[in-house]
Amino acid sequence: MKLQQTIPLSSIYNREEEFSADLADNLDALEVGEFEDVETEVNVGKRKADLIAVGRDGVLVVENQFNQADWDHWGRLEAYARSQDGTSQDAIVAALVAESFEDLMIVTCNRRNEDSNIAWYLIKVQVSEHEELSFHHVARPTIGIQIGSASDAEYSEFWAPIRQGELGELFAGRPVPIRYDGSISKQFRGISLWLKLRQQRCYAQLFFSGADKLEKSEHREMVMTLFPKSDYSYEYREANQAVSTVFPVLDKGKKNRGNWDEIREKLVAMGTDIYNKINESDL
Repeated sequence: MKLQQTIPLSSIYNREEEFSADLADNLDALEVGEFEDVETEVNVGKRKADLIAVGRDGVLVVENQFNQADWDHWGRLEAYARSQDGTSQDAIVAALVAESFEDLMIVTCNRRNEDSNIAWYLIKVQVSEHEELSFHHVARPTIGIQIGSASDAEYSEFWAPIRQGELGELFAGRPVPIRYDGSISKQFRGISLWLKLRQQRCYAQLFFSGADKLEKSEHREMVMTLFPKSDYSYEYREANQAVSTVFPVLDKGKKNRGNWDEIREKLVAMGTDIYNKINESDL
C-alpha cells in the first residue's frame, strides 16, 4: 500500500495569515467545539491573535504557525486566552495549530489541562500531496472537560427527527453527538453537501472537490449552472484551499428553539432540492 505523501504548509501558503483565513472558514475541522462569528488578526493589547471565534459557552482563541510549534507562539496563546478572564465570555478553548510539536510542549499542555478552566489543545496539521488539509489532536483536555463533550448516549436534539427519517430518507442516519451538533453532511459525486445550524442562522453549503483550487473552482462553476440566480440566492466562499457555495435558508438558528420545526423543514427542503438538481443532472 502506497503511503500518503505530505508537503509543508509553506508550499501552499505564502504567509501564516493566509492559513488563518483558511482555518476561519473551516473551524469544524478542528473538532474543538461549536464556534462561529470568526475574526482573524484580532487586536489583543498591542499584539494580534491569529483567530478568535465566539461560541455558545465563550470564545475560541487560535494561534497557528508553519513548521514545529515554538514557545513564542505558545506564550502568545496563553496570554491571549487568559486575557479573556473577567470578560462576559471567558476563553474556554485555546488551540495551537502547527505541523509538529516537541515532547516538552505536549507535556506542558497536558498539565495545563489538569488545573485550568480553559481547554487547551495542540493540533497537528498535515497537507497531502493533493493539497488537502487534515488535523489531529496531539494534546487535548480529558473527556470530562472537553467543550461539547458527551457520553455516547448524549445526542443532538435538533438533528434527531432528521436523522430518524421523519423528514425523508436523504439525510437520515446515525444520531449526531452533541459536540458535533452544528452540522450534518452528505457526500456524492465529488461534492460535500452540508446542512449547518448556527446560533441565529442556518444554511446549506456545498464544498467542491479537485486536485487544486483551480480545479475546484472549475467544478463549482460547472455545478452552479444548475442554480440560476433568478431562482436561487447564494454566495461564493473561498479560502486558500476550500471552494464552496453557501445557500442561506433562514435568519434563525439554535437560539430560536420555538422555530426548530420550521428550521428543520426548510433546511432539509433546501438540501434535498440541491441534491436532486445535481444528482439528476448530466454533469
